[in-house]
Amino acid sequence: MDVNLQSRWQLPLHNTLFLILFVTIIGILAGLSTIYKFEADWTAGNRNSLSRDSQRILTAIHKPMEFLAFVPDNSALHKRIESSLAKYQRFTPNLKISFSNPDLEPEMARAAGVTETGQLLVRVGSRTEIVDDMSEQTLAEALQRLARGEEHWVGFLQGHGERDPLSNTNPGYGRLSDSLTRTGVNVQPLNLIRNPKIPKNTTLLVIAPPQSELLKGEITKLRGYVNHGGNLLWLRDPGKLNGLKPLAKALGVKYVDGVIVDANAELRALLGIQHPAIVPVIDYGSSLITRELKAQTLFPFAVGVEADKGASTGWTAEPILTTLARTWAETGSLTGKEITLSKETGDRAGPLTIGLTLTRNRGKTQQRIAVIGDSDFLANGYVGNGENLELGINLFNWLTRDDEFISINPQSAPDIQLTLGRDAIFIIAFTFLTILPIGLLVVGVTIWLKCRRR
Repeated sequence: MDVNLQSRWQLPLHNTLFLILFVTIIGILAGLSTIYKFEADWTAGNRNSLSRDSQRILTAIHKPMEFLAFVPDNSALHKRIESSLAKYQRFTPNLKISFSNPDLEPEMARAAGVTETGQLLVRVGSRTEIVDDMSEQTLAEALQRLARGEEHWVGFLQGHGERDPLSNTNPGYGRLSDSLTRTGVNVQPLNLIRNPKIPKNTTLLVIAPPQSELLKGEITKLRGYVNHGGNLLWLRDPGKLNGLKPLAKALGVKYVDGVIVDANAELRALLGIQHPAIVPVIDYGSSLITRELKAQTLFPFAVGVEADKGASTGWTAEPILTTLARTWAETGSLTGKEITLSKETGDRAGPLTIGLTLTRNRGKTQQRIAVIGDSDFLANGYVGNGENLELGINLFNWLTRDDEFISINPQSAPDIQLTLGRDAIFIIAFTFLTILPIGLLVVGVTIWLKCRRR
């Protein structure tokens, strides 16, 4: 570049204009940063952002909320807690985060039920609960429990060989009950022989199902419960009704003879199913209970259920679980031979309905009943398959009229722990404690020798 009189004054001017433009752009960007904010969460479980389930829970809460941490007066600790809980405050404006020193305010801690430093009080309206950690799963479950409009009591009929809601054996419902309890639903066995009255605070009654005949007096109690607007979940297996035929007639439902089977060997191999009577349901309709389900649900030894169109009961029936078209109700033996559809012997071709909901209006409330042709799918041995547990939780939320919590199943982030096997630990330790130091030593000695030769 030739330097002349013109270039001598143009170059400083260009530099000055560039500096002014650069400072102006930086100033504009700084101003915009105070108005607009962009955040990105790249963790595998998005643990620094609220999950969809937590967002739905917070959206369903219309009361003031508060997180009160009982910790010492330490500004660094307070900032860490505020940073951990900030994602909740960013999502909802009616959330307050505060602190209390249990050593300086022991009466407040005692009144809140705090037993040790570091606990967190979660408040929704006038209801409170103490939690021991601030993980999203723990807080989501606490918020869900506190957000329920009223305390829910679910009674499981007992005394005739029904499923035990508190048992942890394979036939029991212990896993289901634990999940319900964590979300604020109280589960209790109900034996009408020991206590002839169904408690008035029973939100939902579950029949799952009797293996021996019910007494006439018990049937009368059950029908009275339904006639007075009680919500009911009736789980039915193939076999005798054991005295519940009057209830089926009152509800206007009937069952298909036989056990539902799916003889597709390729599908069974794909899903890891060993028996043709374990039937998958893959396609879901628009029901609030099932529309958010993404994977299959499995139903072992199920029976078809349908509304009796000839009955005039006042109930509105809606199928919610339907099998694939290739299934059928097998009335013959399931052992000793390859099963095939035989309409001549009474087999009924699919698709068949496994789940049915019944609704009717009673004043300002809607009475809800669900009839499912299987009780195994919620047992401990099967509830972990596919989305069986999600379906069960959805059923209970719908039957207790907590529609806003349907399809909410808070899960912990998958990347909060690093689990290494024995071989992986050995390789890492050998690399950092042996190979890396030796390598650094060899490189150092090599460089030192080269320097000496110069």
